[in-house]
Amino acid sequence: MTASTATGIAIVGCGYVADSYRHCLPLHAGVLELRGVWDRDPQRLAAYRGCWGDNAYSSLDEALGDERVQIVVNLTDPENHAAVTLAAIAAGKHVYTEKPLAMTIAQAIDLRDRARAAGMRIGAAPCNLLGEASQTLWKAVRDGKIGRPVLAYAELDDGMVHRANYQTWVSRSGRVWPARGEFETGCTFEHAGYALTVLCGMFGPVRRVTSFAALLIPDKKAEPPLAHPAPDFSVGMLEFDNGVVARLTNSIVAPYEHRFRVVGEDGALDIREPWDYSCPVVLRRPSEGRISRILERRFGGFGGSRVPHVRPTPFKGGRGKPTMDFMRGVAELATAVRDKRPCRLDEDFAVHITEVTEVLQYPERFARPHPVQSSFAAIAPMDWAQ
Repeated sequence: MTASTATGIAIVGCGYVADSYRHCLPLHAGVLELRGVWDRDPQRLAAYRGCWGDNAYSSLDEALGDERVQIVVNLTDPENHAAVTLAAIAAGKHVYTEKPLAMTIAQAIDLRDRARAAGMRIGAAPCNLLGEASQTLWKAVRDGKIGRPVLAYAELDDGMVHRANYQTWVSRSGRVWPARGEFETGCTFEHAGYALTVLCGMFGPVRRVTSFAALLIPDKKAEPPLAHPAPDFSVGMLEFDNGVVARLTNSIVAPYEHRFRVVGEDGALDIREPWDYSCPVVLRRPSEGRISRILERRFGGFGGSRVPHVRPTPFKGGRGKPTMDFMRGVAELATAVRDKRPCRLDEDFAVHITEVTEVLQYPERFARPHPVQSSFAAIAPMDWAQ
């Protein structure tokens, strides 16, 4: 595609994560063209514009009224996602929104239904399902590398973040990591999607969820004190139609661990960091001999071999650079609209992820176990990972 045929996008919300999106934009030259940015905070908008040199809109109405924009990239705070998405839909724009789509399943369904009534489409983060590591793991499962899959373990534990020196976590345009939002939105709403999108992409819709959540450390040392601290720990058991069972934990209490494992009758596949597109995928066979069993107990796995990635990761992350391509989900929505095909991260998928996430973070709102009501059509692997 040329610049003249690229999909025009507008970024709404210039906070911490917006720099990660902007950093990844050049990876999609010719597919996406940024027309402008807007933030309700003039100082934040000025800092972002000063860093990246992009056109800045004077108001949200100006951004939504720009006829060159086909997709609004909604990077506002989670509690504002629904309102901004609704405004964009009303203005005749497609929307790619940061996670979560909404803070309740009822809100998410309303957004989906309004978008469809208006002929608009929604895509939602996270997009790590589309990354090289996740696609490699998924292909290994499809190819029968571990036999019939039966079990998955996913840990999204971030350590005691409130005791870390997070005031020094500063984005390229000078935004400090939004600790208050993280503590009040909840680590499950913030992070469960990184595991859920991969699990659901591989195994289809979740059919039942049994979950537990708790606020283990109410005092996060925030000033002023948090008004409504969210649960800082959750654990859920997920049952899929195909018989696979998954355990998913989220916390900002337990030591850092992001390991993602899929276990089959003939082995297991392992990813250490689900949002690192370059992360190795390791295949481990069941330990059968006495020596291998001893080594497995002592060293947590022995004899694993790397599964070659389906393709090289087309960028280098780390050392302050994103390890995932944040704009890949936006490009997925743009090409799906252009080619009149299903989007892999569409509104049905986002509604489903929202429902499961809400059950995980707030189990008291639902029956136990909770029969999941939402669903979505089967998702195709990326063309380069078939």
